[in-house]
Amino acid sequence: MSNPLTSLLKRLISLLDRLRGLAVWIEIATDDCTYYYGPFTSLEEAEAHKGNYIADLKAEGVQKIEVQIKKMRQPQTLTVARTSSQAGS
Repeated sequence: MSNPLTSLLKRLISLLDRLRGLAVWIEIATDDCTYYYGPFTSLEEAEAHKGNYIADLKAEGVQKIEVQIKKMRQPQTLTVARTSSQAGS
């Protein structure tokens, strides 16, 4: 059973984040691209979906996958291709 005060604080923080234009996003970086998935309403929701995105990339043969879950504004582009000068950095 969750604490009512904790639940209220989480809802308040979520409301303040939405007012500031923030949401939870999954950032997945590979050798070729950086992908953004979201928005999610909570870290828990993003964590629950993260595995599906990783599995899709692995099925496409991607080997190097770095994942971060971030609270941020919506990215301008959801898929960012790396140029040859960015590769390996």
